[in-house]
Amino acid sequence: MTNWDIANILLQTKLLLLLRGEKELAAKYENAAYTIGILDYPANDKGIAFLPQIIQSDIQEILNTGNCEAKETLEKEIPKSLRGIANLPGMRAPDAIKLYEKLQIDSINDLKRAVSSCEIKEKKEFGIRFEEQLRRSLIEYERDFKELTLFEGYTYAKSIMMFLNKDFTIKLAGSVRRGKELVNNIDFVVAGDKEKFKKILNELISIKKTGKENQNFVSIKDKYNIILNFYFVPHEYFYSALIYFTGSKIYSKILNEIGKVKGFNISKEGYLLIEGQDEKQIFEKLGMQYTPPEIREGGEEIDLAISNSLPELIDEKDIKGDLHIHSNFSDGTNSIREIKNEASFKNYTFIAITDHSQSLKIARGVSKEKLLKEFEIIDKINMDGDEPVLLKGIEAEINMDGTLDVEMDLEKKFDIIIGALHAFSKTNYENTERVKKAIESGLINVIAHPTGRIIHVREAMPLNFDEISKAASKNRVTLEINLFPNRIDLSSGLVKEARRNGLKYFSIGTDAHNTGHLNFMEYGIKILRRSWVKREELINTFELKELREFLWNRKH
Repeated sequence: MTNWDIANILLQTKLLLLLRGEKELAAKYENAAYTIGILDYPANDKGIAFLPQIIQSDIQEILNTGNCEAKETLEKEIPKSLRGIANLPGMRAPDAIKLYEKLQIDSINDLKRAVSSCEIKEKKEFGIRFEEQLRRSLIEYERDFKELTLFEGYTYAKSIMMFLNKDFTIKLAGSVRRGKELVNNIDFVVAGDKEKFKKILNELISIKKTGKENQNFVSIKDKYNIILNFYFVPHEYFYSALIYFTGSKIYSKILNEIGKVKGFNISKEGYLLIEGQDEKQIFEKLGMQYTPPEIREGGEEIDLAISNSLPELIDEKDIKGDLHIHSNFSDGTNSIREIKNEASFKNYTFIAITDHSQSLKIARGVSKEKLLKEFEIIDKINMDGDEPVLLKGIEAEINMDGTLDVEMDLEKKFDIIIGALHAFSKTNYENTERVKKAIESGLINVIAHPTGRIIHVREAMPLNFDEISKAASKNRVTLEINLFPNRIDLSSGLVKEARRNGLKYFSIGTDAHNTGHLNFMEYGIKILRRSWVKREELINTFELKELREFLWNRKH
């Protein structure tokens, strides 16, 4: 059983808990699932001690039996028809309950009928936007493949390779390797015996259907409707094939033209017949600078690589700290000391503890009294004198009038203040003005998850992004690239747009709610690289003194 399978069972349990109204416990299961997905090792009882005890027990049961009693018990309690509606792509549990209870919709066919007759948009508690979301959900449901977020694609691929790289040379390729935020399949390049590989793969994952197959390729669809493509290549041409199957298609086509001019032949599968010990050697033989996979799209990177003038993109080793972390003072599950201990393994210089402000009750926002207690703990831990240094922060709610949910007598005690919207206004103008007012207040350093989107659940709020990014540039406020798996907000496209609007600085945060979430940085770095982010553009790469001076701008 892969980590992906374990994470999926935890996510199913989370959904069932939401249908029963147990939001806090559901959040713990979701956080645990994301954590299991990003692990570098197979989950077992020794490697998951940082998770809540109840979930550790469930994982051990899953490893032993393939399921857990908590999930099975909930499935018996909750009607199958309600579970079916709740499992629609992008469906929120509260909405599924309303459809089931108020409209007596108890099947997907009932829902299709209600949507096609426009019955739902006429109900005050739903409306036209919700009906539009349902239409998208039903279209997604009818597809014969599952669309994945980058986090899902990356972690699933990782969980597969974890078990196969002992016997085969296997690397991730395709859209996931390039860091696309939404993908339709996962591609791998493999060197090794194909029949032996298929046998092990069949033991590892549940295969629903085998698609196209030939001597050097096999495509399968698993029980989750995820399409997995495996390209089998000779060892000597492995890295040339890896470049080709990473793509993009336009990029690979252009590279082949360059290769032909250089006198190299092309295999019948399409890749250049160039031997090399790694990708860098292949590029050198083509007379090009090594090009990171995240920017291989067939654009300006081609000419820049030929002229050896590609910019040096950011790398995970450049990150000196995480600037968006929640502790158990609000809706996180770990103590501040536990967070620091885990962050120390990443060799961070600093991390920011940014619990929710008090008005966000759903996330157990912290009161003034709790904040002061939190500051005491941070000061005490910082007295140890070792890294990472803890920064006192807050994720302050931007109120409907654009003011910030921050006690003004505490404002100067914060090292960093993040402004965020969790409740949106109805119009583009209102949301834009709220965020601009917060930016122009001189109180904040960062706008968190600026568009408010939740992938497959909620579209970005109505917002004039050009105005927001220009206001942020003018007031030296950073826009966050939030790495929580269902957000990825800003997207790579909006990072580029913000840069065109003059924004010079960004920040990055995992939005961690337990220590395992700190590992989101591993996959999130792909978003930065795909956006062509350079070290000097990201305040997380600053030395602590430089960062403090930058953040001090808020008050002076």
